[in-house]
Amino acid sequence: MPMMHVTSQPTVWLNRDAMSLTLTAPDVRASVVRSWERSRMCGLDQGGGLTLPYVSQLEVDNRFTRAASPVLEQLGGMLAGCETAAVLLDPAGRFLMHRCDDRSLGRRMDTGQSTPGFVWAEEFSGTNAVGVALEEKVASWTTGQDHYLEALRDLSCAAAPIFNPFNRKLEGVIDLTALIHKASPLMMPMAIQAAQAIEERLVEAGSAAERTLLARFMSASRRPGRVVLVLGDRTEVATSNASSVLNRSDKTLLAQRADDLTSQHPVATESLPLGSGHTATVRFERIEMGGHRVGTLVELEVAPAATKPARDSAVSRRKASSGTDSPMAGRSQATEFLRAKVEQLRGTMFPLVISGEAGVGKLTLARMLTSGGQPPVLLDAGQTTRDSESALLREIEAMVAMRGRCVIVRQIGGLSADAVQRLAALAESAEENQSRVICTLTDRDRAESASQPTFGVRLHVPALRERSEDLLDLVPRLMGRRGAKLRLAPPVMQALMRYDWPGNVRELDSVLSAMASSSRGSEIHLADLPAHYQRGSRRLRRIEHVERSAIIQALLESEGNKTRAAEILEIGRATLYRKMRVYGLEPELISG
Repeated sequence: MPMMHVTSQPTVWLNRDAMSLTLTAPDVRASVVRSWERSRMCGLDQGGGLTLPYVSQLEVDNRFTRAASPVLEQLGGMLAGCETAAVLLDPAGRFLMHRCDDRSLGRRMDTGQSTPGFVWAEEFSGTNAVGVALEEKVASWTTGQDHYLEALRDLSCAAAPIFNPFNRKLEGVIDLTALIHKASPLMMPMAIQAAQAIEERLVEAGSAAERTLLARFMSASRRPGRVVLVLGDRTEVATSNASSVLNRSDKTLLAQRADDLTSQHPVATESLPLGSGHTATVRFERIEMGGHRVGTLVELEVAPAATKPARDSAVSRRKASSGTDSPMAGRSQATEFLRAKVEQLRGTMFPLVISGEAGVGKLTLARMLTSGGQPPVLLDAGQTTRDSESALLREIEAMVAMRGRCVIVRQIGGLSADAVQRLAALAESAEENQSRVICTLTDRDRAESASQPTFGVRLHVPALRERSEDLLDLVPRLMGRRGAKLRLAPPVMQALMRYDWPGNVRELDSVLSAMASSSRGSEIHLADLPAHYQRGSRRLRRIEHVERSAIIQALLESEGNKTRAAEILEIGRATLYRKMRVYGLEPELISG
């Protein structure tokens, strides 16, 4: 039988394969167990009743609701007399609309916070089918004692996530709810079929370009085992095996190369290093519609990573982890990631833009990327006025016209929009001449700049407060540079790790230099540290540092979009807000 399909005259067919789902399958039960653990961590009181946030200003007329509304109406007609409600919710768990012809159940919903505007995200409602579907992005079934809150244990619910077919972002959830003694095992397959029908209608509502890209993806991904992506302005679809091969930085790199190569050639092939250590042979194919490029088909063949010789001792392994042989010392995951990206990008000619707060080490990272060749030429755009921008650009143009040169341009955030565009063009022409342009951009300048640079591969250097464990390696390195053979007493290191370091590594270096100059013994004690640095703030546990760093990275990747950042982190949006308050993150990080 064909699957559910909605037309102008709605008719429904249910797929027999979907009806054969086993609702007590291990993966379904495991997701409920994980949800209970998350509910405990949120501090919910099982017997304390249901208390949900309410959003008064709720948009209920958009492309998603217009696609879903006919399916919901159709479900409502099918469920007449079944004492079952059909409910539509958005990605944040906000109740959008419902259909229910049963008066008793309808009254229960009206008085039980099941009307438009109430938020049914898991952190507020505990374990339930909607919460599990939102958090784990899988179809879910909860009944009776599965629910974390006692207030919901007289219900049975089946929910299925709905994804945007063009970018696989979560659009919302369709849920079927009934009193437990009226529940049917068909609720789960019906919810799944309804979700599929809404996704089909989203395809129909897409632009001609989006449908062209999706059709090309479906055609290219038919052979099993292939890693395939299709990239467009608003489209990014990939085969399921792509997530095990590519990280977010790899995808950014592929998108950059797709734009560069297919703007000049219909088909191009290139060998690229991946963050996993593998090398991929990548085929880029231009996708056109009406003679215009609308996207790129990307196909990868991945070669195994080269095996590295095992190190002989624990000391060697610790040195490798902390980067003691690298100009960028530190043992945090963020620093290890940056060192790996340096190794990945050092032999390439891609333009780079390195961002981060003042004093984090952007210039150090830029110089690491140029080691092994001719010394880089360092130019400072931060000292450039509007009148002198042309002279700076002429100097860059002259340098990249020479083969094999590297130009580092510092502080480009103050350049005019026109100068940034010209700099982007020079960076691209440099790559063609086997030269390279690397730019640095301070976060403050990025926020104030009227023109954001859109060229090159982007690297972000986290603030020192987000990777305080790096101090265990940075402090000895910075002290050693000055020839100071001084030992820091443990309370001093603890105080340094508690401090927020708004000036980052540059401020740390200044403090250490002052203490080394004034010290009269072989050990620096807490009394030698200025009082301002002794106080510090509440020391985060290691797991909190990791979580805080992950939140900041997700907010940067999503350009401040709260919903997208929550999706990247695979948590609810309300959870994201709460954790940001706990970690004292600035409000401007979450605008959007």
